[in-house]
Amino acid sequence: MGIFEFLIATVPVVLFFSIPLYAINRDYKKKQQKLEIRKLQEEKELEQLRQENFMIENKHMQLELDRMKEERERQRYEDGRESRWLIHDTEEKTADKKPS
Repeated sequence: MGIFEFLIATVPVVLFFSIPLYAINRDYKKKQQKLEIRKLQEEKELEQLRQENFMIENKHMQLELDRMKEERERQRYEDGRESRWLIHDTEEKTADKKPS
């Protein structure tokens, strides 16, 4: 048996087994691509949820900030009326203490 006869016997066997191996490899790659696509879709959905959550938090924080500003303005207005009298009272008290 020569090298030529060995090649004639080996090539068909290799070709015969390479077809299923190619199919298995192709099927594996196809499954991997599907998993990658699913992963990207889930990441996209997650990012959308994060953005929605961020927007909701921003709106909530803006409402909270507006409420705090209104409360501060109301408090400043109420304190402004009282603080004028308090300033005069302290000035009068300091004026009373100096001559003693």
